[in-house]
Amino acid sequence: MVLTSIRRAESAGDEEKYPALRIVLIIWKVLVVVQVLVVFSIGAWATVKGPRNEAGIGVLLMLASVLAALVQWALAELVQVVMDIEENTRRTAEKG
Repeated sequence: MVLTSIRRAESAGDEEKYPALRIVLIIWKVLVVVQVLVVFSIGAWATVKGPRNEAGIGVLLMLASVLAALVQWALAELVQVVMDIEENTRRTAEKG
């Protein structure tokens, strides 16, 4: 049997822990998306509208924004994995 965080609370004793952290993770992921959109847009603008010598900087800015967003998203997912491990461990201990 696979225990995941997709399964929701079935009884009063099965409440999810760390509700504030779950909200912070959602906010974090939204901010990552906003950040990549803003920085990518600035890089695209510098590439298209800027002087010729800024085109390379714009491309690097776009690539850096995507890489930074990927790393930040992965860190948010790592926090989610740790929370899922804790939840699965707790449920397994309660059943055993």
